[in-house]
Amino acid sequence: MCFALVIFSACINIRTEPEKMNDDQIRFEKNWKSFEKHHVGGVENKDLNLFLELYADSVKWSPPNWNNNIILGKEELKAAAKNYIDNFENVKFTPGGGIIGGEGAYWAGSTFSDTGKTNSSPDVIRIYGVWSGNHIETGAPFHLKFYVIQQFNEDGKVVVLNEWFDPSSIDDQIAQYLTENN
Repeated sequence: MCFALVIFSACINIRTEPEKMNDDQIRFEKNWKSFEKHHVGGVENKDLNLFLELYADSVKWSPPNWNNNIILGKEELKAAAKNYIDNFENVKFTPGGGIIGGEGAYWAGSTFSDTGKTNSSPDVIRIYGVWSGNHIETGAPFHLKFYVIQQFNEDGKVVVLNEWFDPSSIDDQIAQYLTENN
């Protein structure tokens, strides 16, 4: 009887764990596909409203440039997105572009941490890629390595956005283009 109970318990655990992993995988895919639809689609199609649909009204945004760690909100994020939409064309996002020796652009969860804390949530995702396009005024092409961490809430909206990339590198690429083509 005891042996049968142990086997029954083991079978329950075996069935439960894959179901949870499957649910987490589905949620993870929903989140990164939402990023592609709204964030990427909004910028590529010059649709600011589509871009903003991804972000909760209460989003906390840490922009890519250093600003003394001042956390910004949706209005500031909107202004930044509008700047890219208004000043660049032919914009494309290449998921995972620029990663040496690896594939993949979307990651969630962490097994190791310097603090000892791990996370298996499908709602906190890391996104890697390269943006490219042209500066409208000059025609200068640009490429921008892109890395962000987005935290989604239960409604599928981003509530925390941390970005790391160098926006000034676009200005450098424009200046180099003008020097070489004038």
